[in-house]
Amino acid sequence: MRKHGKKYDVTTWGEGFLRLTPRGRERFEQAGGFDAAVSGGALEAAVGLARLGLRTAWLSAVGDTPLGMKLVNKVREHGVDTRHVVRVPDGRTGLCYAETGSAPRPARCWYDMESTAFRSASPGAEDWAAASDAAVLHLDLTAPMLDAANAGRLDSALAYSRGTDHPVSILLDVPEGGRLDAAVGSTVLGLVETAGIFVTTRRTLETIWGFEGPVDTAVDLAQNRFDAKHVAVVEDRSTAERAADWSAVAVCPSGETFEERTGEIKAVDTDGALGAFSAGFLLGYLEDGTRSALQYGVAAAALACSIPGPLNWFTRDDLEAQVEGTGSGLRR
Repeated sequence: MRKHGKKYDVTTWGEGFLRLTPRGRERFEQAGGFDAAVSGGALEAAVGLARLGLRTAWLSAVGDTPLGMKLVNKVREHGVDTRHVVRVPDGRTGLCYAETGSAPRPARCWYDMESTAFRSASPGAEDWAAASDAAVLHLDLTAPMLDAANAGRLDSALAYSRGTDHPVSILLDVPEGGRLDAAVGSTVLGLVETAGIFVTTRRTLETIWGFEGPVDTAVDLAQNRFDAKHVAVVEDRSTAERAADWSAVAVCPSGETFEERTGEIKAVDTDGALGAFSAGFLLGYLEDGTRSALQYGVAAAALACSIPGPLNWFTRDDLEAQVEGTGSGLRR
């Protein structure tokens, strides 16, 4: 499925921000120091794909400031083309405050994304020409991106998606207990309709489409509601005891279905696992189709849980070993 005539295998689109985490698993009111990591689903997917050997570019807007350049430099360090990232003079960099859980206290996070460079830039600022020079355009629609402040930018993405002839991939995840913002709801659903590749979570199916039941039964909804797409539905069950269990199902346009799960794994940090799943899924899709996409996606999510921070530092050899069963317990 890889198109060698394209400049990029995958171009990703979405906002980047900094994740601040208290050191030593402390709470914020205790903390005297913080670890700062670059984060954001689109940049995480771009980095993951680049480290797996694909040609990637990141479309976004950042502040033309030291913090904005920290995002760009870290992404470029991993081989991602950042020439199409818009620099906004004096633009603000968004923040995520994340507390790592320890039993019986769960992990928590808060976002501070008001008036960021990404949200302040013109909705037409993106270099969509770079997206058209990719085999796949991947759009990150996770928590910060679903805010009403991004309505104009999402409209711009929808206009591009409706006019392009190459596959558009979407990762959609509505936070636990959240709802899809009314101001962006119709645009998000329009993007889902235009996408050829759709990755989502069980909680999102429950919130938006009223799905009930275990994740392995989500294939019925996927076949009926998204019958012309490559669809993956994932569920991550994490505990404060630093354990995680990833399950996923996928459906291809022919109707064939697949299922994967990790079994219980030790989780150092689950942040970044969903972006890693997207990277693995797109790698498998481009190289060998939906079955391989699901295998690579679940393996990538498991590996991401073993690494501190949201970026995906594993290699193609790590991923292959996980899929082949020589890693840490992938079940197929």
